[in-house]
Amino acid sequence: MPSLRKNKTKHYLAMWDMLGLECLYDVDLHMSKYNEWEKQKVVAILKEERIPDQPSGIPLQMMLLRARVNSQRAYEIYEFNSTMAYDELKTSFEVDPQPIVEWIRENGKQVYSDYVKQNRKMIA
Repeated sequence: MPSLRKNKTKHYLAMWDMLGLECLYDVDLHMSKYNEWEKQKVVAILKEERIPDQPSGIPLQMMLLRARVNSQRAYEIYEFNSTMAYDELKTSFEVDPQPIVEWIRENGKQVYSDYVKQNRKMIA
């Protein structure tokens, strides 16, 4: 009898503009690295050793600054949960970005957006 594997939901942060995906972060992965660093830091302090370098975090403030300064590019920043793996999400953005963008807009939490939906009329 095959075992049913339940897909784990992961937390992501994505930033894209009119030219495509600019960055995608696996928030869970970054948090686990940060938590591991915190443990190493405590051990180093107790042993009176050199504290290891802090892992790079998610540069949300830099993302927001970039989006605000380049508003003509219609940046969008969303956080969302998905059962898709990081590589699958990146591939979705590369192959056919519109469906994944629409899904994120519907199911994610908007952090920032300069996007304005345009109602284009067909010329008859």
